[in-house]
Amino acid sequence: MRSNIAQAMSLRFPPLAIFYTQEPPAKAKELRPLCSMLLVAQAAKGKTMALTQGTCGCPGAGEGFGLEPSCPEKFPGGRECFLRFLSIGNQDWDHGRAMIQKLTKSGTPKIMVEEFTEGEGFKKTPELVAQYLEEVPNIEPGGPYVVIKPMESLASGEEPEVVTFLVDPDQLSALVVLANYARPGIDNVRIPFCAGCASLALYPFYEAEQKNPRAVIGLTDISARYYLRKLLGKNILSFTVPLNLFKEIEGNVSESFLTRFAWKSMMGK
Repeated sequence: MRSNIAQAMSLRFPPLAIFYTQEPPAKAKELRPLCSMLLVAQAAKGKTMALTQGTCGCPGAGEGFGLEPSCPEKFPGGRECFLRFLSIGNQDWDHGRAMIQKLTKSGTPKIMVEEFTEGEGFKKTPELVAQYLEEVPNIEPGGPYVVIKPMESLASGEEPEVVTFLVDPDQLSALVVLANYARPGIDNVRIPFCAGCASLALYPFYEAEQKNPRAVIGLTDISARYYLRKLLGKNILSFTVPLNLFKEIEGNVSESFLTRFAWKSMMGK
C-alpha cells in the first residue's frame, strides 16, 4: 500500500502499519530487546517485527502495546517501586535499596539499575505518578501479537489498525494541519504523557475506538528517544492515526496545502 502523504512530504521512513494478530506473520522477527524502540527502528528500516507478552526487556512494553492491562504491581519491587521509579527513585527506603542490590546481582542492565535507583524524574512525586496511572486507558487487544511493518509490505488481507509516521518537525507540523484540515474544531490531535510504545499503540488503539478518533503525537518519552536517536537519528517524532483517519487524510492530500506555495517552497520544489 503506497502513501500519498509519504510522497508529498518526502518522508525518510515508510509509514508503519501496526495491528494485532493471533499468530505472528511467517516472516516476522521476534527480538528480545531491552527497549521496544528497537522493534520500531527495525520496522522503519523495512523489516516485519512482532511482539508478544514477555518478549521485551522492558516490563512496560506489554502494557504500552495494549497486550495487557496496566499493572505496576508486576514491576520489580512492586507498585511503590514503580511510583518511585518514574519520580524520585528508590534509593532512600529500605525495600528500594534491597531491590537495587537484587537487580545489580541479577545482571540487570546498568541503565535500568541507575534509573531504578535515581528515578526517571518524569513526575515530581510518587503521588502524581499514582494519579497518572488512573488515567491510563485499558483496551481489548485483537490478538496476542502486535505486528509492526512498513505499509508497503502489507500482504493480501492484512489491514493496519493504526498507522505511524516517523517524522521531523516540519513534517509533524504538516500532519497536524492535515489532521485538522477536513474536521471541525481545533483538538483533532493529542499529545499524551506516556511511554514511547504507548504513544504508538495503546493511545492510538484507544482513539480508534472513539466516535471521533484523534491523531496521537508520540516519542516524546525521553527514555524512548535515548534509544531511538542511536537508531534513527535525533529529530524524529511519531504521528499515529487510526485507519479511518489515515484514509481520510490520505484522500485530502491533493487538494490541501501540500500542493501549495508554502509547503512546496519548504520542500525545495
